Amino acid sequence: MSQLSLFVTGSLALTMCLVASAGYAQGVTEWSSDTRTVLSFHVPDAAVQKLLPAGWTVDPSTGPTNRGANLTLIVMERMVITDPQGKPLKTGSSRYTVIAVPAKHAQTGQTNTVIVSGISPEGAGAYGVYETATVSKVERTSSGDGEENGRARESWEFASAGGDRIALALSYRRAAATRSRVETHLRSARNPAFTRTYRLEQAADLVKSTVTGVNRVDDFTFRASGPHLSALFDGTETLLSVTVMPSYVREISLP
Repeated sequence: MSQLSLFVTGSLALTMCLVASAGYAQGVTEWSSDTRTVLSFHVPDAAVQKLLPAGWTVDPSTGPTNRGANLTLIVMERMVITDPQGKPLKTGSSRYTVIAVPAKHAQTGQTNTVIVSGISPEGAGAYGVYETATVSKVERTSSGDGEENGRARESWEFASAGGDRIALALSYRRAAATRSRVETHLRSARNPAFTRTYRLEQAADLVKSTVTGVNRVDDFTFRASGPHLSALFDGTETLLSVTVMPSYVREISLP
């Protein structure tokens, strides 16, 4: 190998080490890969506002596919969870649901996604707001022929020890997912000083949007009930979009 090749190889190795060290120095705590389905709703503003910490107000989405949404409900199955060095943090899968609100600080004007609730078999979680799950399960089926996108069906069910329940059944015609890289910042409703940064690489299939007119949903059933969820889903809520994410890879870091 020539001296130039040795120099280039050594420089690349050094650069990779420096990048990795910089990532750890920035507080990377976790890496994970999962699949998820995202529902965007407009629900009673007063009910959502009660879930936000002092100084924060609801800031509805202005996005092109879910404009006006003031609450996002996410159901997910995390299948790979590791520390920054690649060591598994959990064996098996983790299935849970998260409820998030787009919000703005009244004085500073800062905007954040605030995690306000959820149901998880792992308890309160990093944001300290999840109810402990007694049921958390998912079933999926898909069909297709050759290179066609095909059809898929999924059903999710969650129940908490506190009496809240979520049930979702969805069947849809698949399309090519859109790949994107995103950096987003999330905040805890219970402890608003606690934030995390997600660096994401995701593939999203928008199967329904009342804003754009997209609708490849063949069947949809959603129910949410219980002492915490009934005020949000009181029968007046409006579903604005449904997005299926067959691939969602995230790196989580603390400030």
